[in-house]
Amino acid sequence: MLSSLGDERAGALKRRPERPKRVQAARARPARLHSSAFSMHALKLLFALTAAMGLSSCGGGGGDAPAPARTPAQASAPTPPVGANGTLQTSVATATYADARRLGAFNELNAARLGAGAGLLAQSTPLDTSALDHATYLSLNGFGSADSPHDEVATAAGFSGADPFVRMQDAGYSYSYATEVIGDIGSTSATSDCVGDLLDTVYHAAAMLSRVTDVGFGFGTGSAAGMCTIDMAAPLAGSDRQIPPSGAIVAYPYDGSTVAHGTFRVSNETPRVSTALLPGATAGTPVLVGFRNQDVVAGGQVAISEFSLAAADGTPLPAVILGGQGISGAGVNLDTQLDDDFAALVAISPLAAGTYTVTLHAAVSGGRALSLTSWSFTVGAK
Repeated sequence: MLSSLGDERAGALKRRPERPKRVQAARARPARLHSSAFSMHALKLLFALTAAMGLSSCGGGGGDAPAPARTPAQASAPTPPVGANGTLQTSVATATYADARRLGAFNELNAARLGAGAGLLAQSTPLDTSALDHATYLSLNGFGSADSPHDEVATAAGFSGADPFVRMQDAGYSYSYATEVIGDIGSTSATSDCVGDLLDTVYHAAAMLSRVTDVGFGFGTGSAAGMCTIDMAAPLAGSDRQIPPSGAIVAYPYDGSTVAHGTFRVSNETPRVSTALLPGATAGTPVLVGFRNQDVVAGGQVAISEFSLAAADGTPLPAVILGGQGISGAGVNLDTQLDDDFAALVAISPLAAGTYTVTLHAAVSGGRALSLTSWSFTVGAK
């Protein structure tokens, strides 16, 4: 069963076209990934809990995948051409949110993406509509009215669409790639750091640092005041954007950044990282790397030879490496829940306050050497 409102939870749902060369592998994914009738689109459910300290829990489910989403009417775009300097969005129009909370979330997410090298997101009125409509629905009906917090029941108050993709399209957004995350479910505090909590995960952080170009925000009200719904997508004609240049990567936490705390609540994210890899309920803040740059889009294959984390005194920390289907290398544990071109490094134990250094040695076949091989971030003292 889904947890009661006593939990703080996060959910991520996405649909995207797979790259042609990997469609065969994508069909072999487990039941959590449902391919629609159109082979270039897939539905994937990720449902996670965040920051559940001090709140009661009722059951731990919520990870079951819903029925396959409706196939979008449009055809998927072909493999995009990429300019020599990449196609990241380096500037966007100033957001026009009248409320400080949505404006703050917009700025926080864009600051993280800019530092990570993922490209900025533009405010989208249709995505604002779909996100706010669903936040309103959840506020009215709670989080257990449907099989997934991302879904809606037509007979319930505030119904606006059966799933995120229907809601986005009905609001006027035609996408080539789309994802939705829901954070801090159960929080009644209108000052909750929903974006920050979602970034302190594996699967949801990867979704928020993905190839999307546009974003919309919605926040709950009343007993759901702490909850946020974030809808993100790339337009049908925009699949050639948000591609880092040859030799570049997306990395978070990024060089010189400070994260609020060093604890990742592993058991609170569904799908959970394998207990064989991370048996404890908590671990260190995940380090996410996205390799989908110009060279990878052109067909390059990623191989990691080292991905490690060290304390300020140089002491290496025990950690596990998770890799999507496009990542290989000694010590890389295949994780089909991750985007194909993302890898995550997770320390076995929570990180104490201090500075940490990440070392990454990886290669993309046929591409330039990676320009970022070592960087540092700080865990703040609380």
